[in-house]
Amino acid sequence: MGGEKLTLAVDAEPLLLKVIRRVLPFSRDILLSVAPHQIPYVSTVLSGIISLYGIRTVEDRLPEWEGPSEGDEKRSGPLAGIVAGLEACASEWLFVCACDMPKISEAVVRTLWKHGDKSASVVVPFLGGYYEPLHAFYRKTCLPAATALLDRGRRKTTAFYDAVRVSPVTEEFFSHLPGYKRSFENLNSKSDLERMTGLL
Repeated sequence: MGGEKLTLAVDAEPLLLKVIRRVLPFSRDILLSVAPHQIPYVSTVLSGIISLYGIRTVEDRLPEWEGPSEGDEKRSGPLAGIVAGLEACASEWLFVCACDMPKISEAVVRTLWKHGDKSASVVVPFLGGYYEPLHAFYRKTCLPAATALLDRGRRKTTAFYDAVRVSPVTEEFFSHLPGYKRSFENLNSKSDLERMTGLL
């Protein structure tokens, strides 16, 4: 993308705001997990949005790993954000989505929850042979495994899935929802961003 996704704007409006509006109808408490280097931007440019919607910000849970490092910013990532969110949330379950998924669908999220096994630690879409870990539900019971992985210097979100019970929800459960695949779309390039302009 060539820059911070958190700072992206579509049609002169922060992309994050578009995501927030999508999740508000089914969220009692919204947490925004940010890397240490993003805090100045969040506390200034995004402060109005955070105050308006009562969002709580949490700092990414960085690893206690003492191995080679490219700096705290590089060691942060989705897994660090998930761990921080789970540590901070008041409920047993946390729905996680990325800040660059502006077409999150309430119907898709509710369908995911409905068909997931609540005795598992992760309820995650499984589409086309792949997990969608940044459009998934995480239970506090997965914290030990996720934290242990993070502290070993691992960053891949799904790497701890082998250590917990995962409930994959396959495409057949979403296929009746018109345009359900759009809920999983994220922005990975400038062309993606240009394509979204005027459509959100």
